[in-house]
Amino acid sequence: MRKFKEENGFKIDLISDRGAKIAKEYGVYWFAPGGGKNYKIKQAVPSKFLIDKNGEIIWKYIGKDKTDRPSIKMMVEIIDNNIINPK
Repeated sequence: MRKFKEENGFKIDLISDRGAKIAKEYGVYWFAPGGGKNYKIKQAVPSKFLIDKNGEIIWKYIGKDKTDRPSIKMMVEIIDNNIINPK
């Protein structure tokens, strides 16, 4: 994440949640399809939250399953429109 942040010149913090602690706190840890079949596996569903300097969620994306993620281009636009150059 640090390398990605540096390569793209982001001036915001990026957080990875390997132990799903944050996912559980934000309510995005549930049984979802997985294992390449219709198995229901408890997992952190890919989610993105943009939180302002006051700790308020100003944008969020919660995927339907582990493959549903916003594109990097979309994320850059969201960050630019909401943090770097808000309208």
